[in-house]
Amino acid sequence: MEYNALGRTGLNVSRVGFGGGGIGQVWGETTRDEAIRAVHSALDFGINYFDVAPAYGSGKAEEALGLALEGRTEEVIIGTKVRLAAEDMDDVTGAVQRSMETSLRLLKRDSVDILHVHNRFTESRGDTPNSISAEDVVGPVLEAYKAMQKSGKVRFIGLSAMDHHVPTLNHIMETGDWDTVLAYYNLLNWTAMRPPPPGVNLFDNGQNIPLAKTHNMGVIGIRSHAAGALSAAVDRPVSADNELLRQDVVSAARLEFLLNSPIDTLSQAATIFCLMNRDIHTTVPGVKNQAETEEMASCMDMDPIGPAHMTRLRELYFKGFRG
Repeated sequence: MEYNALGRTGLNVSRVGFGGGGIGQVWGETTRDEAIRAVHSALDFGINYFDVAPAYGSGKAEEALGLALEGRTEEVIIGTKVRLAAEDMDDVTGAVQRSMETSLRLLKRDSVDILHVHNRFTESRGDTPNSISAEDVVGPVLEAYKAMQKSGKVRFIGLSAMDHHVPTLNHIMETGDWDTVLAYYNLLNWTAMRPPPPGVNLFDNGQNIPLAKTHNMGVIGIRSHAAGALSAAVDRPVSADNELLRQDVVSAARLEFLLNSPIDTLSQAATIFCLMNRDIHTTVPGVKNQAETEEMASCMDMDPIGPAHMTRLRELYFKGFRG
């Protein structure tokens, strides 16, 4: 396993991390025992960064991680999150404290390394479900997160950055108050690095990775597998209103040319593509069992996608995977 510093935090994180959505049963079914085996396998491979959230299975991910770490001696780095509901905004500090108390109980720990804001950021609070404004984030939310740091329950604080109102997200990041960012980046959407191709319908992540680099923020890559589109098959029913996943599945079907030994699976290609971006300090695939963990960890030993395939990938990307 390779490790590097997570931006200005100085935390030394594995380049392949562990996303908790899988063991929280967000990405298909698993069992608690299998989730624990997945964590143990990750530790055996040298993975040391674990990203969880209360929203992942209503605490199932945090609980499974807490159980899996009992009796293990490896030093781990844990990030979790708080998602604020509309009714929480009258007492943000109290809401964050209550969420953290539950998370720490499930994780069986006295503190975590990183606490991320798990809301969308929009021009005004409530523009979309679970969204908050820049004024919320740089005001009462920041104050509440700083209180968690002062209490010793959190070392660093960060932001989720997926499908936000770009000027709002950029304003929040440019304050320099936040240590890390969860950046949406995968084979099908590169907008965390560069603007969308002209005429291509992608939600724009506002080139937040270069902005994070400017402020020496730690960058944690999320949705490396596009909610399962970048795998052999989506492992759960796809709701009729999930247009993003449906389109991603169609686009991903154009990527079979990447399966050229030693890359045997689209899941491997997805992870290797993220590892090729050195501005991402750790990428957190949402694994849910031991086999998926082993497949992701083994990508560290594989060669990058070759130049000819990258050229073809760029051509497809800039055509919106059409034609």
